[in-house]
Amino acid sequence: MTFNLAPALRVLGICALIGALTTLLNTVAPNFYSASDFDSRMALIHNPIYATRQWVLLVHPAFTILLALGFAMALFSRAPGRAASGLIFAGVEKMTEFVLGTLILFVVNAQWKAGYLAAVGTPAAAVLRERIEIFNELLGGTFHLLWPMLILSTALFCSALDRSRPLERWVYWSGMATVAITTIMLIGSVADLERWSGPIVTWTYPPLMTAHRALVGLWLLALARQSDR
Repeated sequence: MTFNLAPALRVLGICALIGALTTLLNTVAPNFYSASDFDSRMALIHNPIYATRQWVLLVHPAFTILLALGFAMALFSRAPGRAASGLIFAGVEKMTEFVLGTLILFVVNAQWKAGYLAAVGTPAAAVLRERIEIFNELLGGTFHLLWPMLILSTALFCSALDRSRPLERWVYWSGMATVAITTIMLIGSVADLERWSGPIVTWTYPPLMTAHRALVGLWLLALARQSDR
């Protein structure tokens, strides 16, 4: 019994392209707002670019987990172990992002930050500030889960690609470059070398991640067209 994967690959390819767009928005948007102290960082919830980015961050994992599903479906027949493992690691990463996005949007921003701004100068503001700072510490720690999951899932998927095929070769090299940059980001954070890793990541991570996800989308659409023939 055979299954026609073309319709699924087509939809998942479109989701991957949307995921590439949300990746670009998420990584570029912070360049258009800034805050120098705690109070101004809290006031960013009223900045339209910042607020829009929070909603993009909330829906972003939905499109990227569908990208990973498309990757796994396309590779399952040739490398079932790597396809399934890559999907599991990607699932851990994306579900963590879902939880964080929901907490930030509906608890930290809507309740704690808004409450802090309304209570500045009162004892309630000090309590809310402490909650926000603790959450920020926990948020920073989650990247030590998110980055390894991204590295593992991307490396597993890319290792199963056929580099003799032009489009798959582009997907492979963009993916492995993303793995390398994410590894630099992780090492910089763990070893307190962000002064060295920061400039490299700032200039390379957004275009590489966006390009890789766009190429995956184009590859899935190309596979769907081939399956239709």
